[in-house]
Amino acid sequence: MLLSGLSLLLGSCSSDPEGPIFAQNLDSLYGVDPGDVHRYVEPLNGMTFEVPVSVGNSPFLGIGEAQGLGFDTTLLQFDMTLSDEDAGKTILSASIYLPVRVAPEGTIVDTLEIPYILTMYFHELLSGFDDEDSVIVIPPLDPDPLFDSTGAVLRELSIDNNEFYLDEIVVQEWVEGSREHNGIAMVLESFPDGPGLIEFNAHEYGSDPPSIRVMFTDSTTAAFPSVNDYSTVRFDGAGLNCVGGYATRIYFDFTLGGVDPRAIINRASLVLTVNGDEGFGSTLGESVVLGILSDISYYIYTPGSDDPVDPGFLEGTGVDIGIFTATETKTLRLPLRGFIPDLIDSSRVNTGLILQSNLENARVQRAAFYTSSADSLFRPYLEIIYSLPAGFDGD
Repeated sequence: MLLSGLSLLLGSCSSDPEGPIFAQNLDSLYGVDPGDVHRYVEPLNGMTFEVPVSVGNSPFLGIGEAQGLGFDTTLLQFDMTLSDEDAGKTILSASIYLPVRVAPEGTIVDTLEIPYILTMYFHELLSGFDDEDSVIVIPPLDPDPLFDSTGAVLRELSIDNNEFYLDEIVVQEWVEGSREHNGIAMVLESFPDGPGLIEFNAHEYGSDPPSIRVMFTDSTTAAFPSVNDYSTVRFDGAGLNCVGGYATRIYFDFTLGGVDPRAIINRASLVLTVNGDEGFGSTLGESVVLGILSDISYYIYTPGSDDPVDPGFLEGTGVDIGIFTATETKTLRLPLRGFIPDLIDSSRVNTGLILQSNLENARVQRAAFYTSSADSLFRPYLEIIYSLPAGFDGD
């Protein structure tokens, strides 16, 4: 009779066959010792590494700097095909038009507003590019900048000044086909002293693209729109940074050396604190003009290899996906779901974890995290809450 009652009690105390058995559920009369609950914390260092991925299909192009992200070069390639009615015409003047949409606020000097200005050069590309692919290395450039009709090579870009004269002889050769048109590179003269990004339409925006405009000697005009355009991004910041559009990911390795092999995992988390002061969720053009949210979409995976030079390091099995705000300082507990139990029971090899932007080839964003050298409240770590199985007297 006693055995029958004990069997009924065990069957009703939990729907989870792996759940811990607590003292309030079983009387010590039956010789059952409840399992203990433990918290395991393993400090993490983390390693930021670069990935050959860039953004080529954004509706906006940009040049300047934003939160450590350097938009230093924009590539533009135009369809220089003459219409039948313009064939054989001679170009009198030519210019490149950049449809600027967003720029930082200017400064007020004696009640006069001076617009925000960035200085740049135009260089002819010596080979082509395709904005459908990731442009990791900028194509070779003619070292001599293109000059305007007056011989000047340094240009000043602002929200009010967005059309620049080109040498009409060069443009004439492009449209005639006697000179190959691989494209033009806009190259920033130097990064601004502080954050400042000027944005303008890409051809993916769908209307009013960058274009080369010409006037012929008969006073008629034509425009040659961009068909490939691409803004490159540079990032060389220190610390733990997950960057989209460049891109960088963060690798964490750990041992789980202090976890009892009998552990029943209740919760496992990758704990990181966002440094909101260094985060970048969206450009002004994306948020104001396009209405795109600034949240970071993240993805955690366990790589196929823990060797950074192995191609398997860049891909693996997904562990978690979600969103957070890069500009808000906040501690995140990113759930690791069934990953840790798989490691404990040796059904999976421990190759670590990698955190990346889930939109790294579509959005230029930056999430910065506090490192192991930060205040103890902000350091990254692995947290595991686990229970031990209940024991019976004599076991």
